[in-house]
Amino acid sequence: MKRGLIFFLLILLLISGGCVSEEKPIIEKRINVNTTSSPPPDKEVNWMGHWLTEYGRETLVQEVAQDFELMNPDIDINLKYPQQIMGVRSKQKTAKYIVRMIETGDIKWDIIWIDDHIYQHVAEELEDPGWGKKHLVNFEEVNGFKQTQKSFIIHDPIYREQTGGMIVGPYIEGYYNVMYYNKDVAQELGIEIKHLGMTYDDLLSYIKAVNQYNMEHDMNIYAFYECNDFLSSGILFQNLFKSELEDFDKAKEEVGSHEKNAALLKTFQAFEEMGNYDPLLDSHRSNPWFQTRHYPLEGECLFDVRGVWMYSHWMGIDEKKTKKMIPVELPVFQEVDYYLGGYIPTWAVMKDAPNREEAIRLLMFWSTPLVAEKWVRYAKAPTGIVGHVSTSDSADDLFEQFQAEITEKYGANVHHNANAGYIFGEDNRLLQDDLNEVLVQLLDNEITAQQAYDEIIGLVK
Repeated sequence: MKRGLIFFLLILLLISGGCVSEEKPIIEKRINVNTTSSPPPDKEVNWMGHWLTEYGRETLVQEVAQDFELMNPDIDINLKYPQQIMGVRSKQKTAKYIVRMIETGDIKWDIIWIDDHIYQHVAEELEDPGWGKKHLVNFEEVNGFKQTQKSFIIHDPIYREQTGGMIVGPYIEGYYNVMYYNKDVAQELGIEIKHLGMTYDDLLSYIKAVNQYNMEHDMNIYAFYECNDFLSSGILFQNLFKSELEDFDKAKEEVGSHEKNAALLKTFQAFEEMGNYDPLLDSHRSNPWFQTRHYPLEGECLFDVRGVWMYSHWMGIDEKKTKKMIPVELPVFQEVDYYLGGYIPTWAVMKDAPNREEAIRLLMFWSTPLVAEKWVRYAKAPTGIVGHVSTSDSADDLFEQFQAEITEKYGANVHHNANAGYIFGEDNRLLQDDLNEVLVQLLDNEITAQQAYDEIIGLVK
C-alpha cells in the first residue's frame, strides 16, 4: 500500500508540471495522507514548531513532517506553532510556557521550541541554570546521535554550556551575526559601507553621517533598528567586547578577569559615544520584534544587527525589499581570527513527555544528511548536522556570498554567548538582562559609561 501511495504521488507531481525551485521553495501547508485501507496511527507526537511564515524554513518543517509521517505510518504528528499555541511568537513567552509545564507537570508538548536564548529565559524564571538536566532528554545518550552532528559540536564544551551542560537536541541551525544595511538608505545618506573589515571607527562615522543628514534635512532616519524583546544591542556589544581580547579561548571561556573588566569599560565607552548621536528608533522600547522586524525594509533605519536568519524572515515578508538589505561583517576594535556566530539546537524533548520515544525518533529524523542539505539550500545558513555541502549556487546571491566569505575567513572559530558568563564567569550567567538594560540606556544617552560599569560590577558575585 505504501509503495502504491508513493507511485500515485509521483504521478500526481508529474501531471501538475513541475518541480519545486531550490532557490524559492514553495510554502505549503502540511496535508495528512491517509487511505481507507490504512490503519489509523496508534501513536502521536505533539510538536511545538518553529519558523512559521519564514519562507524556506517553514517549507522545510512541513516537508519533514510529511516525510516522517509517510515513513512512520503508525505515528501522527500534531504540529502547532507558538503563534497558534500562545497567540504570539515570543521566546520569552515560550520560556514562561515551558516553566508552567514544568511547575504543573502537565506536559502538553513532547517537543518544545528551544535555543540558547529560550534556555536562558527559562533558567532565569526558575533561577536554575541547570534546569535542562532535570527536565530535558540528553541526546548524547540517544543511540547513534553523536554520529549525526559535526565533530566540533560534540567535542567542544561551549555547545553544552549554551544549554546547561548538556546537548538537548540536533544543532540544525548554524548562523553568523551580521550588520545588515539598507542600501537605499545608505545611498540617500551618500555613504559607502565596508562589507568586510569594518572597525568601530568606521561604524561611528556612519552613525555621525545619519545624525548630520537628519539635522541638515529635518529627517528622522535612525542608525539602528531596535526592539524591546530581542535586543540587537547585545550582539554589537559582544562582538566589540570580544575583539578587544585578541584570544579566542579567552573570549569564549566563562571566566572573569581584569582584562575583561577593562574591555567591558572600553565597550561601554563606545556605546556612550554612539549614544551622543541619537542612534535608536524612538519607538524601540515599545517595539515587539516579531511585529516590527520589517522596519529596516521600509527604510526607517540604516542598520539592523541580527543573524543570517533574517533572510528567511524578510523573504517571507517582501522578497523585493529583502534584496535591498546587504549583509556585512560586524565591526571590531581590532582584527581578530574569530567571529560572532555559532550553532544552536532548535528543539528539545521533555524528559517526562507522554510520547517521549516517538519525539526522539522525529528529532533523529531531523539529524539526517538529506535534511541538512535542504536546510543549507533553503535557509542560506550553515548547519551542525553532518552531510551538507555548503556551496553557493548563484554567483549574484549576496546572502550566499556572505556566508561563504565568513566560513572561509573564520572556519570553526565562531562563538556566541546567550548569557553574561563570558564576561564575569559562570556564577554570573544571570546578569544578561541587567547588561542589556544598561546598553540601551547608554545608546539612549541616559547614563555614562562609568555609571554603567559601576552598576554592573556592583552586581557581580
